Parts: sequence; C-alpha cells; structure tokens
Amino acid sequence: MAFRLSAQQFSPAPFLGAGGASVAQDGIFALQDNPAGLTSLKRLAAGSAFQQHFVGTDIASQAFYLAIPVFSGSWLGFTVTNYGVFELSSLMRSGASFVRSFGHFSASVGVNYHQFAVHSYQSERQFSGDLGFQFRGIDHLSLGLFWRNIAQAKFSTLVDQRIVQEVGVGALAQVTSQLEAVVDVWREHPETWRYRSGLIYRFSEQFCLRGGFASSPFQYTGGVGFMKGKWAFDLASAFHVTLGSSPQLALSYAF
Repeated sequence: MAFRLSAQQFSPAPFLGAGGASVAQDGIFALQDNPAGLTSLKRLAAGSAFQQHFVGTDIASQAFYLAIPVFSGSWLGFTVTNYGVFELSSLMRSGASFVRSFGHFSASVGVNYHQFAVHSYQSERQFSGDLGFQFRGIDHLSLGLFWRNIAQAKFSTLVDQRIVQEVGVGALAQVTSQLEAVVDVWREHPETWRYRSGLIYRFSEQFCLRGGFASSPFQYTGGVGFMKGKWAFDLASAFHVTLGSSPQLALSYAF
C-alpha cells in the first residue's frame, strides 16, 4: 500500500477556517506559511495544533510553534510539524526562522530539516531554505510573499516522497471594522497552481467566525476562534466532497 504524504499542505486552524489563506496573515501560526507575519507579536508566544485528516482514517498532523522576540524589531521562530500514519510512516519538518521588521515591511529567512521515515524500513533526511516578506504600508491592506524551498532540495530518488518547492502571494483586506477577506495564490514547481480564499468576521475581540475554500483538491472550510486572556482556542475543519471532513484544534498562549 502506498501513501503520498504532503505535510507542506498543513494549515493551522486560524488560517484553515478561512480557506487556508495565510501568506498575508500574522501571529504565532504565521510560522507555518510565512514567518514574516511574526511582527505583530510583542512577547514570547507558543502554539500547537492537531488535525485528524479525513475522519475514520489513521492519518494525522501535529504541529508546535514558538516565537521569541530577541531585540527591537527582530524575532526568532521555531517550528516542528509531523504528518503521517501512526506507527507506519512519518514526514517531519523542523524549522528555524529569523524575522526582521523594517517599518511597514518585514522579512524572514528560514532553514528546515526534513525527515521522511517508514517504520522499520527506511528513512531519508534533507535540508531546505525559505524566504518570506510582508508589507503593511497601505491602509486596510496587507500583502505577503513566501518562497518555500528556494534551492530545490530533494530527497533521493530511492524515496517516493518530495520536498515541495513553491511560491505563494497573498493579501488580507480589512473590508469593515469586523470583516476581513483573505486570498492566496500558490505556484508549485513545475506547474501546479493552488488557490485559497476566505472571510473572517469578528463579533468581538474574543470571538470570530471563518469560512472559505481551497483548490487542489477542492475543499470547503470553516471555523471559529475564541480568546480568553492570554489563551486563544481555534477550531476548524476542511470538508472534501468525497473523503469527508478533517477537523483540527489549535491552541496558543502569549506570555
């Protein structure tokens, strides 16, 4: 039996609910798809997420994120994500990013360690690098760009797995004081295009609703977010018309 693992497709619940559009968004979970978004954090923050892919299967993702302000206008970010089938196969990525703010503009550079393993059979390791940018100099509009795997790192040809190389551009528009619209366009080398879009409606600073869609494969998404003091709780799910739902819970804490 063959399994095609694509951990790079993982999107934390605060973004998954809005179609997975994340390149222009900020906060601790920006470490997944554009660490340049860490600039909104004022203190040490940590987050984690768990997703069951297609209820009824043994496929799951786990993720942990840590962001540390190191000096004025600079942050360090650390990420560990794992996608696989329990006690069978695993695709893990550990990453470290450095983020610097230049006024309305921020940039990030990251290095990742990838490990693909099949239990009691084989494993493969590789490194890759990323670049990210965000611009917030236009009223009610944020723009982002993320280039994943800039050097086209690959696993050996003996492994039926790949490290995705892709470029994503995204925008976040503040439509009203309560409504935000987000959209991403991703170009995966050599020819795949993917689109993600969604809406976020904030009833208050403590509660919001999200909805959206994503392509390749086409899925509807939805979610809710709650804040209580320094804690944030996010529930979201993707809905595939054939394979079913993939629910996710994410938690974060700002120290």
